[in-house]
Order: sequence, then structure tokens, then C-alpha cells
Amino acid sequence: MAEKKDSGAKQEKEFDPDKRFKYVGFEVHPGKIKDLFKSEAEKEELVKMVRTKRESGKAGREETSFDVPRVAGYEKVVLTITSLLLIASLFLPWFSGYHEIEVETTIAPAEEQAVLADSLADSLGMEMTDSTALAAVEDAGEMTAATPVEPPVEEPEAAAVETGEAAEHLDDGTVHAGKDDKGFSSISAARKRKEIRREHQEASAFGSLSMIGEVLSSGFVLKITGILFAIYMLFCLAGGIFTIYALYGLKGDADARILKLKKVMKMSWVPVGIWVFCMVISFFGASYSFDTSDVMKQIGSSYGIGTYLSVLGYGFYLSLACFIMNAVKGAEI
Repeated sequence: MAEKKDSGAKQEKEFDPDKRFKYVGFEVHPGKIKDLFKSEAEKEELVKMVRTKRESGKAGREETSFDVPRVAGYEKVVLTITSLLLIASLFLPWFSGYHEIEVETTIAPAEEQAVLADSLADSLGMEMTDSTALAAVEDAGEMTAATPVEPPVEEPEAAAVETGEAAEHLDDGTVHAGKDDKGFSSISAARKRKEIRREHQEASAFGSLSMIGEVLSSGFVLKITGILFAIYMLFCLAGGIFTIYALYGLKGDADARILKLKKVMKMSWVPVGIWVFCMVISFFGASYSFDTSDVMKQIGSSYGIGTYLSVLGYGFYLSLACFIMNAVKGAEI
């Protein structure tokens, strides 16, 4: 029974060595295969180069992607600089703006005379020196002072001028009335004007932590922004330290160290995402829980996208640029 089964089984055909050329593509260009070398001398030269290369211990090609380092020397220098700048940015101005102060200044009569002299010179079309213009104004002032002033009796302010008492001018400033040495009435006025001065203010990342309580007690959007910015600060400190450690402190083979560096640098996308997310939610706005009259002008009466973009200083944007550079290199590895 077993012999019948064996006799009925199909026997495999023997392998034909000539068919092997069908599997390596020799039938793509049928016909006689041309010589690989143009001449015997070229063949001997190539064989000699291959033998020399093998004797030196090189078995691969001259240039391969395996021989190219994943992080070049100059890239290590750049990553070291960006990591140090991440830490240094915490001490640079993250928030900046100005505070407006209203100041009242008094214009003296001498200043008014100088202004009058300039206008007189412009109207006459003459080029006068400062001393000439001042003398002309003084002469005009003497003529005005020498003219007797006889105001109506019914006005109390004019009566005060006759008696030599001080009178208050409600429109422009303060008016002082009296008599000169010749017995004529004279009037001198001191005008007041208001000036708005700007005092620039800056706060570093650590310096802004003093306002964290007021920020967290404000509207929901501003509260979320304050928490995320605190996390952003931690990433600046941790990202700079761990990147430097991954570049120079890790032990093991090159591939294992580079893969760990890649994981550290990929985390740089998180702070970038925080900045984008805070910008998006700032469109919804928020209210403040503190008085904004004595704070920076840029924050306005309520929080919004304008406040978010105008308050951030160059220290913050420096850290953001460093995070982007590290994240891009981490994706490239």
C-alpha cells in the first residue's frame, strides 16, 4: 500500500540552472550581454581599488547615510546656545509697557514773551536775534503796563485789580494784579498746561510671579492663561537643563544617546502650543479683579487679544524662538 502511494506521488522536476537568469532580470534586454568594462585595464584598476579598500578594513561604500552623524558638531553648539538662552530668558523682560502720568506745568511770562517774539518775527518776515526780539517784546510789555486800566466797577475781579489784591482767573491760569513804581496798574499772568509723561515698566518671568494671585482671581480666560504661563516658565528651566544634559551627560552608544536627546527636544513643541492656545482663548476676553488705573496702559480696562500681544516682551519671544529651533531639530533627528 505504501509503495503504491509513493509511486502515485508527483516527483519534483530538477532545477534548471539556465532559468535563474529569468529571476534577476536578464530578459529585460534580451540578447548577448555586453562586457561590464570597456577594457581590461579598467577592470584591473577597479579590482585593485576594491582589494586595497578591503585590506584597509572598509567593506561598505565610500559615502553612506550611516556615516553621517545625526547631530553635527555645529548643531551641538547651536543647541547649547539655545538651551542656555532658555534659562537666561527667565531674567529678561517678559512683560513690558508704560504708565501714563499727568503733570501740570506752569508757563512763565518770560516763556510767553519768547513765544510772542517768534510769532512777531514770523509775521514781519524778519530775521531777528533773540536779544532783539526780547527787547521788542519788553517794550510792548512796558507799553501795556503803562496804560491805565479802568475796569468797570460792577466786576469784582476788576475791583480787585484796582485795590492791588490777587485775583483768580478761571480759564487759563492765575492772574496777579498790582501797581508798579510809577503808580500804574500792571497785570502778570502765569498759564498752566497739562503734560502726559510715560514711565516705562518691565517685569521678568520671575518678577511677574508677584502678580500671579491677582491674575488667578480674574476672569476664567485670564486665569487659564496665568496657569499655562507658569507651566511655560517651568519648561524654560527644565528644557534648558535636560537638553544640555542629553548633549553631554548621557552615557552609552551614540544611537541610544541621540534617541534620548530626540525625546527631550520633542517636548519643546509643548511651550509653542501653550503660546498658540493662549492667543486663541484671548479672543474671548476676560475681566480684571484689580484696579487698572495704576497699571500698564497696554492692559486696558479688560483682557483681550490686543493685551496679550502688546504686553509680551522680548524676553518671552526669545524663549519662544529657542523652543521652535529645538523642536524642529528634534523632528529632524
